[in-house]
Amino acid sequence: MDLAIGPMPERHAAAPASSRLTERVVLQLGVALAASFLVLSLVSGFFPVGGLHGWTAIHLVLAGSTTVAIGTFMPHFGVTLAGTRPEPVVMRLAGIVALYLGMLGVALGRPLAGDHIAAGAGVLVLSGLAITAWNTYAPMRSGLARRHPIVQLTYGVALVDLVAGASLAILFLFGVTPVVEAWAALKPAHAWLNVLGFVSLTIAGTLIYLYPTMLGTRIRPHPTMVVAIVGLIVGPPLVALASVLNWDGLAIAGCGLAVAGSLGLLGYGLEIWGRRGRWANDFAWHELTARHGLAGMAWFVASTVALLVGLVRDGVAVPGWTLGPLAVPLIGGWALQELVAAWGHLLPAVGPGDMATKARQRNLLSRFGATRVVAWNAGLVVLWAGFGMGVPALIAVGALLFGAAALTAVGLLGAALLASASAS
Repeated sequence: MDLAIGPMPERHAAAPASSRLTERVVLQLGVALAASFLVLSLVSGFFPVGGLHGWTAIHLVLAGSTTVAIGTFMPHFGVTLAGTRPEPVVMRLAGIVALYLGMLGVALGRPLAGDHIAAGAGVLVLSGLAITAWNTYAPMRSGLARRHPIVQLTYGVALVDLVAGASLAILFLFGVTPVVEAWAALKPAHAWLNVLGFVSLTIAGTLIYLYPTMLGTRIRPHPTMVVAIVGLIVGPPLVALASVLNWDGLAIAGCGLAVAGSLGLLGYGLEIWGRRGRWANDFAWHELTARHGLAGMAWFVASTVALLVGLVRDGVAVPGWTLGPLAVPLIGGWALQELVAAWGHLLPAVGPGDMATKARQRNLLSRFGATRVVAWNAGLVVLWAGFGMGVPALIAVGALLFGAAALTAVGLLGAALLASASAS
């Protein structure tokens, strides 16, 4: 039996036209704010302040761009799938703005103003998460709301993961002694809960419904769907707990579940790809989002396998542990690539503007589509290999290819947003 009928973007039938228009403007604003973090991350390495390199660039993407994008679209998907009205625009904006300002304070506050400023910004992030949770689940109280347990479960667990992971970092930044003393074990737990728990689980839960829409086909149950969701719900918290307990066996088991989850998601994506629709128009636009989406799933598998290899080789609580070169597949290949695929598909589908404006946006967003997908992914392969082998020339070439593709994607998004603003 089909889980849903028809494309997702048109599921606000219960809301009046004015509410739909308002929601579309909110979505456009959220996309713009998420993209601004990506731009800051790409250029932060050129700033003369040493503290803005490395750690800040990663947090601008993970704590900034992906979290604001998720805070923007999580309530939208919840309402869309439930067939109910979104919360008032003030609540929607409050959640997005709180996440944006909070994440900006976390990423830039620490190197520029100190740990306590970043910790205070983290508290603002928690308030933004609370508003996001309300905006996602409150509309589902309607007795007429359709029930979609997958999205309700994945989003709920993802939010709990982020609250737990962010709270660890906030306590560390405030200088709470037990947390500071145990940070060697708590830091991997923080990363697993935030990156593999919140970010990855939210993306996976969304792709269950969004990827079939991208490929013009129906959402159908498949065993790979169960493997993906169970593996990503259970795996990351187990590794986080194992890090706290310094229990390597439990960490390997949890990471094994995460690997199974990523393989399940890729299998689901391939099953959808095999029965994708045949498009009569906007072929380049459809292909761009579909290819970015599937490539992102493949990079997620590579990321979880690499994490498993690291756990088997080094153990779970390694002093001074960082994502390091794993940021290449996990951030560039998985999180950012899925973000680009999502905004490429959703902006012309659910953003403001008339039919002519949306057609222009599709045209803009798909410019140089095949070249960008190849440059993005080839650049990441070369960049990861360069870090692994310690070859600066490969690092430079990979960074150039990936950076050019990413900046082009952001530039074309900006042009598409301006097209909508001009039409309005």
